[in-house]
Amino acid sequence: MIRRTIVALVSVLALALTASAPAHAATPDPTIVKINAAPEPIKAGSTLTIEGTMSYKRSGTWHRAPAGKTLTVRFDPAGPDGSRAVKSVRTNSNGEYRTTWKPTRTGTWIISWARTSTLQAATAGDEVCTYGAGRWECPVSPTNPDVDCSQIGRTVWVGNNDYHRLDADNDGWGCDSYS
Repeated sequence: MIRRTIVALVSVLALALTASAPAHAATPDPTIVKINAAPEPIKAGSTLTIEGTMSYKRSGTWHRAPAGKTLTVRFDPAGPDGSRAVKSVRTNSNGEYRTTWKPTRTGTWIISWARTSTLQAATAGDEVCTYGAGRWECPVSPTNPDVDCSQIGRTVWVGNNDYHRLDADNDGWGCDSYS
């Protein structure tokens, strides 16, 4: 009888300990955020639109994030200055977000989602060249060269996209002095 009582007590104690033991936290679901900052390049002080989506993968299927997920918008200026948070934005019912900003410097716009118990952290960035008065201030590369009228040597149509500021009189034609 004592043996049965001890076995019963041990069984009850084992059940109690199992029920009160903390469950192992599940691995958060993979998360992806996407960003597009436009227009690119942009004149300093003009309105830049920053938009994108947030999605997560659950049970092998990708889903858009529900409304109300708060993302942080950061700006990392070109040069030695570090990035800084500039605002927060929330997703809509389709997992989309949208906000605007008036940049004054070239740099990378970053959207980030902080890890939660159910969703992994995620970050994405988009570099935007911002130009002001004077020469082209964006990073120059083989795919993004700085062009001056003296290099072109003729009048050219630039329309509304006068990235190199060749159209002094804003008539859509650049390098008017060559006509």
